[in-house]
Amino acid sequence: MSAYLFFNKEHKVLICKVHQYAVSPKFLYRHFLTEHELDIGVRQDIITYASQFTVVEMSQLTYSTDKVIPVPYLSIVNGFKCQYVECDKVLGTLFSVKKHCRAEHNWKANDGAQWLETRAQTFCQGNDKRYVC
Repeated sequence: MSAYLFFNKEHKVLICKVHQYAVSPKFLYRHFLTEHELDIGVRQDIITYASQFTVVEMSQLTYSTDKVIPVPYLSIVNGFKCQYVECDKVLGTLFSVKKHCRAEHNWKANDGAQWLETRAQTFCQGNDKRYVC
């Protein structure tokens, strides 16, 4: 099943090679049912393959504030890293980094850009999405 999934030992996550993000073990079957056109036998083989690994939930993942080596099979995207002192927040859009800077650092447009463009990765989609660069 290595054609569909990659188990990252360091972070203990299963990564969908096609979609390039981690898939929670709770939603693994549903992911391959709704996001891939596979017959039931292949989906069952994927579940059997995945069951051999101890996988963490997305909420248990830790993100480093240091530069990291890219994680295989995760997509690399453009992002924005906050440059305020002691803030290493990385966000995916210019809108979100401006919103962060306003809320957390009382940023005003006259202050100029207080962020840098960067390349980043995220394990998750949706509410658990956080970036690392």
